[in-house]
Amino acid sequence: MFKGIRLIILFLLFNVFSYSQNNETSASDSTAALSNPTQEITSTPVDTPPIESPKKEFIFKPTLGLGTGMLSFYGDIYEKHFQAPMVSRIGYELCLGQHLTNYLQLNFYALFGKLGANERLTADNRNLNFQSQINAGGAQLIYNFGNFLPKDRLASPYITVGIESFEFLSKTDAYDQYGSKYYYWADGSTRNLPENSTNASDAIIIHRDYKYESDVREMNLDGFGKYPERSWAIPVGAGASFNINDFWAFRLGATMHFTFTDYIDGVTSKSTGNRAGNSKNDNFMMTSFSIHYNFSSKKNDPKYNHEDEYEGVDFLALENADEDNDSILDTKDSCLGTPEGVPVDRKGCPLDDDMDGVPNYKDNELTTPIGAYVDEKGVQLSDSLLAYQYEFYMDSTGKFGKVEMHDHSGGSRPIMNQKEYTVLIGTFNKGLPPELMTKFLSIKDITNTNINDSTTVYTAGKFNNLLDAENRKKQLIDDGLAHAKVVYKQNGTYFDAPVLGSTTSTSTTSTTTTSETTTTEKNPKISKNTTSLVPNSTDMVLNTPGMVLRIQLGAYKKPMSKSVYKNVPGVIEIKTEDGLYKYLTGSFTNFEDAAKHKVDMVLKGYEGAFVAAYKDGKRISLKEAGATSKKEDLTNLSDTSATNGVNKNLILFKVQVGVFKSDPPDEKMAIFAKLDGITGEITQTGLKRYVVGSFKDYKSAEAFKNDIIKKYGITDAFVVAYYNNEFISLQEALELQK
Repeated sequence: MFKGIRLIILFLLFNVFSYSQNNETSASDSTAALSNPTQEITSTPVDTPPIESPKKEFIFKPTLGLGTGMLSFYGDIYEKHFQAPMVSRIGYELCLGQHLTNYLQLNFYALFGKLGANERLTADNRNLNFQSQINAGGAQLIYNFGNFLPKDRLASPYITVGIESFEFLSKTDAYDQYGSKYYYWADGSTRNLPENSTNASDAIIIHRDYKYESDVREMNLDGFGKYPERSWAIPVGAGASFNINDFWAFRLGATMHFTFTDYIDGVTSKSTGNRAGNSKNDNFMMTSFSIHYNFSSKKNDPKYNHEDEYEGVDFLALENADEDNDSILDTKDSCLGTPEGVPVDRKGCPLDDDMDGVPNYKDNELTTPIGAYVDEKGVQLSDSLLAYQYEFYMDSTGKFGKVEMHDHSGGSRPIMNQKEYTVLIGTFNKGLPPELMTKFLSIKDITNTNINDSTTVYTAGKFNNLLDAENRKKQLIDDGLAHAKVVYKQNGTYFDAPVLGSTTSTSTTSTTTTSETTTTEKNPKISKNTTSLVPNSTDMVLNTPGMVLRIQLGAYKKPMSKSVYKNVPGVIEIKTEDGLYKYLTGSFTNFEDAAKHKVDMVLKGYEGAFVAAYKDGKRISLKEAGATSKKEDLTNLSDTSATNGVNKNLILFKVQVGVFKSDPPDEKMAIFAKLDGITGEITQTGLKRYVVGSFKDYKSAEAFKNDIIKKYGITDAFVVAYYNNEFISLQEALELQK
């Protein structure tokens, strides 16, 4: 192995010397040519040697490193001649390096630390210990694979090999603090007399003080005499270097020091008795972490030399360039990137006749008075809107702030004081007439809220700020809803939103159609100062542009709970004038997207779902909406008939045998153990519900319930229903089965 290591060192040194000699030879050749002025210079191209780039002068760019790590001993002590890292000693290293190439570095270093080992009660009852101060210095070559890896890498693996000289001073702990010699007995104790001495009965137990006071060489236990306490070693290592920035880096590595001595621990193969070791030399390993600072002059580093970037650049063309083609050179153009064809002034900026800061080609109001405040489209802002924007920007009171509340367990809680603005378009105590229903469904962002059993509020949009809500209200007014107004919902109650620029809001508000009367006594949320938002439905004309496609999931004579449509996003419930409850989802402008959403609904169990189209406040056929599939019903379906869109196979009936706050009593558990297939589930209120059986029809479940009552005496058992594994009322299940 040492022969192979020597060959590697000679090979690396040969490359280094060859590199240096080439530089010196080139320099000496150039000097010789200059020192011989009488040399004939010929102009013949054939005889002229090729001109080579001048060699860059060698610049000393050192790297200073400081590190620490663990020194592990590999020698004659220990049966396996190996020391575990956790009992190793600390070492330190200081190094000074110089890059020879981008992949090879010459490193000079000094290493300090302690080696040590403690052996106790081995197979042959050998008990040895030592500690040695190690001082080493040497040189090594570090190869980092830079000729294969990218230049801008953050990490570099490396291997290293070198040569070093080191000295060691080994001592052993043979006596305690009182001068008593250690004798190791077979029972594991340490005493002051040999175990086989005549007065062994007088021996007392002593303890090691781990102070290494006895010089191993001076004790001369094996008759080696004054052997040298210095030697040579070949360090061979590997690791990785990580760049922190251009100046700092850190290394993680391990280096094995193969020494040429077997005296570090004071034990060799020639030692006497059970002290004898093996014939191999003692070695040690340094596992270290080090940090390095690069003193390189960055101005000489090609990485920071940008002269080549301007090679071949036509500066004259750049000086005469006009990138936006506005006839103003880029060097004199104050507004680069002006759209082509837009008139500009002498500085290359688009014309702005009313000087409001918005150029003419973007200005929707070209005659704004001088000094007026405008929006991004050049339209003058009103005083009330300016006041609102100022309050919104300053917001010193938190009036417009978004409130987020979290509990300590990481969960979320409802935000009770957060305002959510919307546009109120109607409130009804009864159902919607068919013609008004189709007009409402033409509004893309319509939603509905039931504030009690008899009142439904219809709104459009949800906004975090008043300005966006006002813009949506204006759109709805332009579409024909002249009485639309902005409200906000807080703590489950609707309030009139403040007028832009004001700081107060009116009392709680709700409205109804002109054909209905307001009942403030029954609904305290409805104010006496009501306004009819929805005129007579036969006279109202919705000018909603475009088309809206929705997916109808079903129409029932009784309302369905949220559990039936729990996994459906954005469900709208419309109560018609004839008492039907219609359920719709989605809002699309093209038939392809609507058809995909319908397929999703069918896969979720609503197999009777179909696409309904609305335009300009009217129901239109799917053919008019752009559907061409032969499989689709392209006729205009009736809005007055009940339809069932759910998959009836997802409806199950079970028998509930008990509900408890905690675990059932023992007598109940004894009965439940006799019921096959009984399961427990947690209700929305946190109670434990126990059910048994699973039936597709109500009659079978009812018969099973009666059998349980008769056989087990569970008189409070009754039938419950589920849709798609969600608990629903029995009445809903029977309605869905029709």
